[in-house]
Order: sequence, then C-alpha cells, then structure tokens
Amino acid sequence: MANEEIKQEEVLLTKNNLPIKTITKQDIDDLKMHLEQLTSWKQTLKLMHYFFDYDCLPLNKKKIIKEFHAQSKVFSIFHENFLSTTKVLEDKLEKLGKRETVKNNH
Repeated sequence: MANEEIKQEEVLLTKNNLPIKTITKQDIDDLKMHLEQLTSWKQTLKLMHYFFDYDCLPLNKKKIIKEFHAQSKVFSIFHENFLSTTKVLEDKLEKLGKRETVKNNH
C-alpha cells in the first residue's frame, strides 16, 4: 500500500460548540416570504382590534351585527392562513434542524 493520506472530516462548530448546519440563501428567502405573509396581516388585525375594542355609547346594534359578521369572516380567513403558515414554518425549521452539518476537510 502506498502512502495514502486519509482525509478526516471535521464538523465545523460555532463558538458555543454547536455544529453549523448547511442553510442556503433559498432557505432563508423562503422563510422570509412566509414571515412577510404573516406580517401582511398587521393592518387588518389592527382594524379588527379597533372594532372589538370599541367603547362608544350608545351602541348601534344593527351596525354592530353587520360589522360583526364581516369581521368574523375576516378572522376566519386569517385564522386558516395563520395556522397553515405556522405549520409550514414549523416543518421547514424542523427540516433545517436535521440538515447536514458543514464539514471541514483536512
């Protein structure tokens, strides 16, 4: 057998001795897109908060009933979107956690 060098792969570690995972720019952009999707609800949720926090008297019951129906529909859409988006994000983060570690070839 000739003198063959055996290359050992060392896992690169952070300052806290945690392995560095391979995460691509595409992974980051994908997570950013989902975060922006959730963030896009801010203004709508602010309006919903104002509606449900309304203290003015006297109350116009007909107007409140009409607006309540509309607000409940908006909330249902938000709730479905929020649940599906957070599930996608949880799955993506779990996959990223299981990614291969970055190795340094010596």
